[in-house]
Amino acid sequence: MSQSTPKQRFQEAAVLFRNKDHAGALAIFDELLAAHPQSAPLHFHRGRCLIELNRPDEATAALDAALALDRNHVPLLLERVNLGGAEDFDPLPLLRHAQSLEPDNAQVLFLLAETELLATGNDSAHCANALALLDRSLELAPDRAEAWALRGSWHQGRAMNAQGATRMVRDLHGLEYDRDALEAALQDFTRAAALGDGSVHDYRCAKLAEQLGDYELATRHYDHMLARLPADAGNREHVRSERDRCAQGEAGARAATAELFEQMAATASSERSLGEDMFHSINQGVATMVRHGADVPSALDALVGDDSPDGLTATHIAIQIYNYGHEPDPDLIEVSAADYPRYQRAHANACTKPMAAQGYVHLGDVEAQGLTQSLGQSVLVRLFVHPEVGSAAAFALKPKWPGLVGFVLAFVTGKWKTARMLECMTRFEDGVFMGSRAAGPDPFDNNGDPRIAFETLPAKATPRQVTQRHLERVKARLAEGHAVCTVDSVATVDCHWAENTAIKREYRQGLGYITDAEMRALLGVHHDRLAGTIRARLNALAST
Repeated sequence: MSQSTPKQRFQEAAVLFRNKDHAGALAIFDELLAAHPQSAPLHFHRGRCLIELNRPDEATAALDAALALDRNHVPLLLERVNLGGAEDFDPLPLLRHAQSLEPDNAQVLFLLAETELLATGNDSAHCANALALLDRSLELAPDRAEAWALRGSWHQGRAMNAQGATRMVRDLHGLEYDRDALEAALQDFTRAAALGDGSVHDYRCAKLAEQLGDYELATRHYDHMLARLPADAGNREHVRSERDRCAQGEAGARAATAELFEQMAATASSERSLGEDMFHSINQGVATMVRHGADVPSALDALVGDDSPDGLTATHIAIQIYNYGHEPDPDLIEVSAADYPRYQRAHANACTKPMAAQGYVHLGDVEAQGLTQSLGQSVLVRLFVHPEVGSAAAFALKPKWPGLVGFVLAFVTGKWKTARMLECMTRFEDGVFMGSRAAGPDPFDNNGDPRIAFETLPAKATPRQVTQRHLERVKARLAEGHAVCTVDSVATVDCHWAENTAIKREYRQGLGYITDAEMRALLGVHHDRLAGTIRARLNALAST
């Protein structure tokens, strides 16, 4: 051993420990223990070195050796509690003994309260005792952020049991909370946030404030977090997004909940199966109702109801009718026809020659990107333009919606056919849109709006017949002195399409989305069975 005295060596080890040379301090404590194996302080300090060196098993053995020699040293008891151990390790006896030694030790009271709260379960008497310990700890050391946070967490947990609450809060998911408990939790976390230098307590405050409907307060707490976060912090963008959402108030909360359902409605592929279509429709319907004022359970009850096959079919149809009245702008993008199914390319090619014979030229191949998600499939649209009468679009699609809501019933009856369409459209300078197309399963008639002049030809009308009839109609209106808006680009077609869609949206919403005659044409022999439920679902969507 060195010529230094044991006391000097101990002091040397203490200096090394303070300077974070834990290995050096450990070597000295090992040296001293070789001469003094019954020294509880030496085992204690050796255990502290081993903790810092991340050698927990050896640290446990060292601290247990110290406890075997001296159980009346509170720092030793706390160190052993903090170190923990195997699943069967019970810190309560050590903490209760520490309390008996130092009844007013705030750290002991805090740890004892924390452990008791975890162990009490639903035992109200033990819980009350643990809270009394925690309250006393806060009296003795009111600057302990973790103690305020612990009590806040307990109040937050209590808030989830709203039975017997005098005041309640109901969130957008239909869950009910004890308002008094939430307010108590917010008060405690606010104290913790004021004491701590981290953001976790501000985050809890923001979430609690949002639950209580105080979006302004929630926004302030997010601002506190942003003020502390480094510019390159990985979670800064998330906090900024949450802050901006809260700044929008309840509308922001509704938008966030609706987006969750919209994300569930989205599919990785643009090609949806029938089952995926149904799932998509319900989730989109819930999202719509939540955005407009309903909570999730109310929306699901209104849309799904008894979960019967007829009920689900009615929901699906009602949502598609609603979507038709809120159809998005087309957002046309130019594409390569080679990327689309053969049946779509074949129809586009089949229309090209007869269109050319009537003076139309091929403008380009596009996809209506704004409609792809609601259609549940990618659709190739071949655009044609005529120097005198505007544009035309040829497209083929599986019997999906929008525009083909009858596909649900067609599937049930086995009439599952691909729809092949050619639609000619002319925009006049006075704002009137004239359209011509062969009849399909689409039951809607928008001619009630004076800006729409649409004619449906027999279902078996050929592309040549559709084009000839449209040319006749346009020439007749030209003869009345009206002028046609020329089309020379995909961008112009997109603009005219979007304008026509806006007119239809306004018209559909104004008449309640679908007339009785259209409903009968849509449902046929199924009208009496489904119409009432569809109306109820549609009213739920439209009234929120």
